[in-house]
Amino acid sequence: MKRVRLQVTLAFVAVLLLGAQAPAWAQGSDEWSWVVTPQLWGTHIEKNGFAAGSSLSQFIIVNGVGQVLDANPFAGENSQPVETFYPQWGLQVAAQKNRWTLAGSFQYVSFETRSDIVFDFSSPVPPLSPGDRAAQEFIDTQRIDIDFAASYLFPDVVKDRLDLSLGAGVKLIYAEATRQFANVDPFIALFGALVAPGGLYAVCSDDNLTNCRNRDRVKTKDYLYGGTIPMSAIVHLTSDARWLLPLSITPFLGAETRDDRDVVYRLDTPTPTSLEVDRLDGTTFAYGVTADATVRYLLSDTVSVYGGGRVQYIRGHEEYLAYGPIMGMSVRFGGR
Repeated sequence: MKRVRLQVTLAFVAVLLLGAQAPAWAQGSDEWSWVVTPQLWGTHIEKNGFAAGSSLSQFIIVNGVGQVLDANPFAGENSQPVETFYPQWGLQVAAQKNRWTLAGSFQYVSFETRSDIVFDFSSPVPPLSPGDRAAQEFIDTQRIDIDFAASYLFPDVVKDRLDLSLGAGVKLIYAEATRQFANVDPFIALFGALVAPGGLYAVCSDDNLTNCRNRDRVKTKDYLYGGTIPMSAIVHLTSDARWLLPLSITPFLGAETRDDRDVVYRLDTPTPTSLEVDRLDGTTFAYGVTADATVRYLLSDTVSVYGGGRVQYIRGHEEYLAYGPIMGMSVRFGGR
């Protein structure tokens, strides 16, 4: 019920926002016009960079004299989406006059990924052997994108065949992830119940592990923000310019701020007999790119439809990679 209310709220907010990358066919008027573009991107989440790498930080391996042989004997592998595609809904609305476009966009997607947590120590520790799966971690992520940009059209770079567009803008991504373990190995479950009652996640407010509690479910908040440079080339496939091939690429440069809420995913060993938290959050430099290749058909001077594909890559604390088919419809209001 909460998710339904959230989606309704997001849809309402989307109607109030300006949106980005309106089609070039709507430009050229001496009066202001508006172009509204509902959009659907079927995203395949190859890498979920909005959450830290999976692990089981409650377990370490020590020898008979208390020296730490491996502070992180479990690691996440084979991260993949639970479903092949997730619908990423978007609304774009642009204000245009002459060759200028003032625009922005709003997008929302909810997706789930899973990772195998495997025993990564070099030697067997009965009943576990290297490569054995100890559990699976499921990460349920909800993501919101907001973009604003201004761009300028260069028509007829190649007469009647090619237009170019160049702009500058800002981007904000907010993602919130909920994490929990499932399909836990019986030995790990029993051992965890003895040494970590309350859950297999360690939540520690300090780095020397003196103030910790255990949880079976934790959350992460993530913010990506920075500048964009939207660039596009619009190829006229037919002489009447009703069939177009828009190709766009939008580099992103900025920062990522992640708040893991004191969850411990990795440990460090400053000395052979001591441990401290190796944090995987905070603020770091981030960069990325979004690329679209679509075919657009002009049904009339005010309505067009398009379809094609999109790829998005972002690198901050972790890598995010998604791709899949994209489709939408643009409707123009006002202008001449």
